[in-house]
Amino acid sequence: MANNPPAGGSFIERLPRMLAYPASKDMMLMFAGLAFFRLLSNLPNIMGLLFELAFWVMGFKMAVEALTNTAHGRYQALHGEDMLATDGDAIEQMVLGVLVGVGVTLVAMFLGLLPTAAALLAVFLFMPAAVMLLAINHHYLNALNPLAWFELISRLGGAYFGVVLVFAILGLLSEVLQWGLQAAFGGPGQIPGSFIALYALVASYHVLGDALHRNHEVLGLDITPAVARATYGNPIEDETMARAAELAGQGRQAAAAELLAGLFRGRGASDPVHERYRELLIAEGDLDRLAAHDREYISSLVVTDKDKRALAVYADTAGRVPGFALDLPDQIARLVALAARLGQAQWAVALAQDFEARFPDSPDLPQVVVTAATLLSERLGQDEQARDRLRALLDTHPGHPLAASARAQLAALEQVIAATPGRP
Repeated sequence: MANNPPAGGSFIERLPRMLAYPASKDMMLMFAGLAFFRLLSNLPNIMGLLFELAFWVMGFKMAVEALTNTAHGRYQALHGEDMLATDGDAIEQMVLGVLVGVGVTLVAMFLGLLPTAAALLAVFLFMPAAVMLLAINHHYLNALNPLAWFELISRLGGAYFGVVLVFAILGLLSEVLQWGLQAAFGGPGQIPGSFIALYALVASYHVLGDALHRNHEVLGLDITPAVARATYGNPIEDETMARAAELAGQGRQAAAAELLAGLFRGRGASDPVHERYRELLIAEGDLDRLAAHDREYISSLVVTDKDKRALAVYADTAGRVPGFALDLPDQIARLVALAARLGQAQWAVALAQDFEARFPDSPDLPQVVVTAATLLSERLGQDEQARDRLRALLDTHPGHPLAASARAQLAALEQVIAATPGRP
């Protein structure tokens, strides 16, 4: 995934872009989902507390991820797959906030109004430094050490105080808006309030990351770019898919398909690569290679419990390639059962075609035949074909547990056929 370069200009000129950092579609959806999730915090007793904790853990995970990635020069907004910050990273930041809050509370309880005001001012001035130090060193003593704060501030210079101002304003604005929404709308006001809290949190941590990135030399930080998240299964797939896209854009679909095929001959490839390969073969009209590929692809989908996608690929390919059939009887039986449950009688019957001749020793044969016969009769109006398959089944498997059901079904079919003039 490509990085967006840091914006140029002064801090004030860059600020609108930094504040818009969380406004990507993916992040807004995550905020909205978590805002609704937070309603569960209203459950009584310990359950509500656990859901509140989970809400903030996820919020701080996004915030820490924003800070870390920005500090390493990755200015592109996060996506769902980018959430690599651990619960431990988030809890570290939450504990820092709790420790600071407890400290201010103790000052208020025992020392009076003026020391409390001084403590709050100190929080506004030094909390950004503590957050950055904890994110860098993961050490509470360092994050809460005034000497470490002053050293960081002296290296950042005036840039630090711009960060402090934004950090404080976002925090205060978030608290005021949350309070106002709760006061105006009651319980439902918690949803937009939670959304605002997450937005402000991630935006403020992004601002901190920007300060670290732009001052990494004076801070002595290693800003080697964060490892890029692979869009597909791994960086090799990313590179190969990008090259295949270039070839396809030049009208060289066959070459693009051959390039992707090289991934299959190695250690395998992710599903999106298989899907793109199929698209290229279809565009080229290379149905032989499509059929050969899809037999193996469908098998891998079934093995990984992606049966619905396997059935969809089978249906698509069978509609393009006459006589397309799979090779493994147990997987065929599994897809026949799935197609029957989904009401896709045509594909269930197609999958079961010639099953008796191809796999006479399969333990799944009786179930496949009974399912196919039922669908042939009840859904496709092919009573004679259903009758013939049931007769053959009873000849070869007279003692099978399904034989009684098959006999009853056969008897009913024979009555229907006999009562219909002109039918054999």
